[in-house]
Amino acid sequence: MSKAPAVDYALEIIEFFSSKNYEIGISDISNALNINKNAVSRVLEALLEKNWIYMSDNTQKKYSLTLRPFSLLSGNINNNGIAKIATPYIERLNKELGDSVYLGVKNERNVLYLLHYDSTKEVRINGRTGGEYLMNCSAPGKILLSYSNTEEISAFFRATIGKRTENTITDVNSFMLEADRIKKCGYAIDNEEFAKGIICIAVPVFDYAENVIASIGISTLTLYDDIDSLINNKFSLLKKAADEISLCLGRKQL
Repeated sequence: MSKAPAVDYALEIIEFFSSKNYEIGISDISNALNINKNAVSRVLEALLEKNWIYMSDNTQKKYSLTLRPFSLLSGNINNNGIAKIATPYIERLNKELGDSVYLGVKNERNVLYLLHYDSTKEVRINGRTGGEYLMNCSAPGKILLSYSNTEEISAFFRATIGKRTENTITDVNSFMLEADRIKKCGYAIDNEEFAKGIICIAVPVFDYAENVIASIGISTLTLYDDIDSLINNKFSLLKKAADEISLCLGRKQL
């Protein structure tokens, strides 16, 4: 034991979290590391406050490690890490709704899908992991572009952009108005802007520093839904999944 036992305890507990892939409680830590439960509780309170861990089971008082330690040490969050964390939440949405559900990140001018689960409905939209789409005409892309700085947005629209449909936004002034709306309401929509008959809704995923590092979205056909039904019936489920992913990435619980 060093001259700073509290630091020793904190480091041992962080290492213990890192070695496990399941939720951990105070008794688990106390028994495994032979540390007094009161001392464990104090360390966990400090780690919670700094967003190094989060309470993953409020009933059983179980905790899990966020990605903040990794982020601080590596300087960035690996895309594969985001995909791994997001997978169970994306799978859950796909099974619950039967719609196409995906996780996207910014890749230059495009949104790149790290995860894509196809619709399970009889008539479905084809998509794939690794697919890329211009940011201005897809709901997840519009999220990522909206949270970019003003110069990035201006540079995006200085390049030639073709209209995919009559609803596609191709000028910067119109998009800036759209970006303000997106940040105020918390979601972006694609109202047949990429293709006729396809509508989408997407929401942001935040890291511990409140940066938008990804977006998750749902796509469906106008055969099954309209924009109002996406917002009224599916937005809350989508936001819940995004909030859970953000929490795992170290965002402070709101």
